[in-house]
Amino acid sequence: MQSHKPTILVLASTFPRWKGDTEPRFVYDLCLHLKEKFTVIVLAPHSKGTQSTENMDGLSIIRYRYAPEKLETLAYEGGITAKLKSNKLNYLTLPFFFFGQWLAIIKILRQHPVKVIHAHWLIPQGFLALLARIFSSNKPTILCTSHGGDLYGLNDPISKVIKRYVIKNVEKMTVVSSAMQNEILKLVPEASLPSVAPMGTDLTNLFTPDDSVQREKYQLLFVGRLVEKKGLVYLLKALPEIISKFPEIQLRIAGSGPEQQILEKLAESLKIQQHIQFLGRLSHSELVTEYRKATLSVFPFIQANNGDIEGLGLVMIEAMGCGCPVVVSDIDAVQDVLIDNQTGVFILPKETKIITDKINNLLSDPEKRMQLAKQARKVVLEKFSWEESAKQYASSISRLI
Repeated sequence: MQSHKPTILVLASTFPRWKGDTEPRFVYDLCLHLKEKFTVIVLAPHSKGTQSTENMDGLSIIRYRYAPEKLETLAYEGGITAKLKSNKLNYLTLPFFFFGQWLAIIKILRQHPVKVIHAHWLIPQGFLALLARIFSSNKPTILCTSHGGDLYGLNDPISKVIKRYVIKNVEKMTVVSSAMQNEILKLVPEASLPSVAPMGTDLTNLFTPDDSVQREKYQLLFVGRLVEKKGLVYLLKALPEIISKFPEIQLRIAGSGPEQQILEKLAESLKIQQHIQFLGRLSHSELVTEYRKATLSVFPFIQANNGDIEGLGLVMIEAMGCGCPVVVSDIDAVQDVLIDNQTGVFILPKETKIITDKINNLLSDPEKRMQLAKQARKVVLEKFSWEESAKQYASSISRLI
């Protein structure tokens, strides 16, 4: 029996490849909440080990091919930008990546009554949605969501032209933090102010506190891709001074990425490697365990040399949801989440002395950590649950229909 729910097509280059995958799953989780009101088709890149088509929890997943399987390595495990930076040969597959997605969008528009395309990221998804619509008799409206890396990074002249084209021509733009609104207007001053619609986090069933788990006294946790904008270099540089005051301190690093070897060599040169564990990419359930055990989670975000900077920082919200106190760089995007000394503690990007002092102060003050964690959990529940986020997106999509 055919569904009477309107059909939406979701475009993403980051999406779980299979059940239990460690890839970021925020697009997947949003789709799960949207399927109550819409028939959801998801288009994502194919890669080794993935199915070309499948039904995953009521979502119709289509994965487009763009090269022989052994060469389909451009997406996933760190993201496209990191892959291009780490190996220039990946640029050879980039045109096929774009072309494969463009053709797949056109084919879906011909075969399904798509009412709205929800494109995650300006480039390539927003741009390719617009190009595909030109060549299709089906002319769905387009909602484009920028997550930060696409907006702040990709600052070469061609990318800027493409970003402006997308912002001007999609029917609706959303961004995941207030700071990104001004960045959109810098690119296109005549654009309508985009709506702020952050991704959500499962703060009800997954990222929750557990009073039966005893927190470690001297354990720091970092979660994120090992790329420049995460600022992990500066936490490592701060660690010797922290160790001098707290010799038992351990830093657990959950994530992988192109900078891992650089970070390992830095730890070795600082003679702190015995205080650090590189855990690799963890599943959501494994991350919950880490958040519940850590004394503090530290997110020393910076602006990368190419202009890229964190758009929101869901890992920070996950930690807060689990009742883990957070220390976070004072960047614009974080202002939507953190109130200094109420829901967490701010540090200045790249300032190792300040990072050291703030962490040492919190390690010495368990009562302060408890107060921060309690208030933080309350704030993120109000603003960043999936129920709240999905409601915003469902409303935007319904208006476009």
